[in-house]
Amino acid sequence: MALHHINVLQIIEESKGSGKTIAEFLSVLLKDRVIEIYLGDSYEEISTEQVSVSYPAIICGKVIGAYRECLIINGGYVDRITKKIKTGNLLFISERAIRALNEVDSIGVFEDSLLRSRESLEVGKLFKEEP
Repeated sequence: MALHHINVLQIIEESKGSGKTIAEFLSVLLKDRVIEIYLGDSYEEISTEQVSVSYPAIICGKVIGAYRECLIINGGYVDRITKKIKTGNLLFISERAIRALNEVDSIGVFEDSLLRSRESLEVGKLFKEEP
């Protein structure tokens, strides 16, 4: 079941005054969900004479929990021998390193949300059409 803004607002309201860190809040909101975390860097840049393409640095895995400012996930990784993606890499991520976070679901992945400025007008129109 995908997250909805109503669920998020409810958990925010329940968390007010609790002293929870961002990581602890995210662990409640996203417990046992598969997420991707954008770290704000590129893991690879491919350039030709005419075109340069950057691939955003993303960590992907299932949220296990949090301890203070540390979000803990069961991360995906590429096995060095088989070159296949596996899970089981326990990752401890500082909440301060997180630039953006997205649930991996049928709606889309983080890279789908990276739009050109020109596309902002289309997004604005979509919000105006909502009831």
